Amino acid sequence: LLGSTLIFIVIEKLVPHRKDQKILRSEWRGDLNHFFVNHLIIGFVLLVTNHFVHYGFGWAVSSTVQGYIEQTPFIVQLFLIILVADLMQYWVHRAYHEVPLLWRFHGVHHSAKEMDWLAGSRQHILEILVTRSLVLTPIFVLGFSQQIISLYVIIVGLQAVFNHANVRVKFGWLKYFMVTPQFHHWHHASDKAAIDRNYAAHFSFLDYVFGTAVKGQKEWPQAYGVVGDYMPVGMLKQQVYPFKRTK
Repeated sequence: LLGSTLIFIVIEKLVPHRKDQKILRSEWRGDLNHFFVNHLIIGFVLLVTNHFVHYGFGWAVSSTVQGYIEQTPFIVQLFLIILVADLMQYWVHRAYHEVPLLWRFHGVHHSAKEMDWLAGSRQHILEILVTRSLVLTPIFVLGFSQQIISLYVIIVGLQAVFNHANVRVKFGWLKYFMVTPQFHHWHHASDKAAIDRNYAAHFSFLDYVFGTAVKGQKEWPQAYGVVGDYMPVGMLKQQVYPFKRTK
């Protein structure tokens, strides 16, 4: 928390997207609670994933494939692990948007009306458990080394925080290859053109390939949050919301 605070608050102040947005913006306390809870259960998530893969996908493990992965150059392995993870992430993420029951959980993440480095921590616990288990499954099955997995975990953590941050950084043509703050801010926008778009977490080209990228819009969206602004404020209320009956 201290490291993220020092790094990303400084970045947000140096190159802000919305210059008038406060560091302690509205609803920051709830997102800070999300941050603590989400990181405390990471160890539990990895334990669940380990059992999930071992008992559910042991049949899919191939020593031949794992041996091939182990012999692949380090940089290629790193690209492959991020690509494999993002392909799974893309389809799981898309399901959260297109299946109404799943959206009730994912809507918690989209309810932030102001974007900054802490906003990405706003997630439902069950979504974290399911998504991380599914994303880590192919990584474990394919047999990537512990060093590669550890580096991937660091990269995904930093990129997730950075892409939610209140920063305005130009990436030129790279925005068509990798996910940037601008690209992901559009995913969180409540603008009509942004609904159910820009699903990728790492490689933006996946959205262009699958036809879900936001195109032809201004550089930045006008507003964020869920359409209708129906999500309650506060971590506990947001964790309970998906289980409430709808009228």
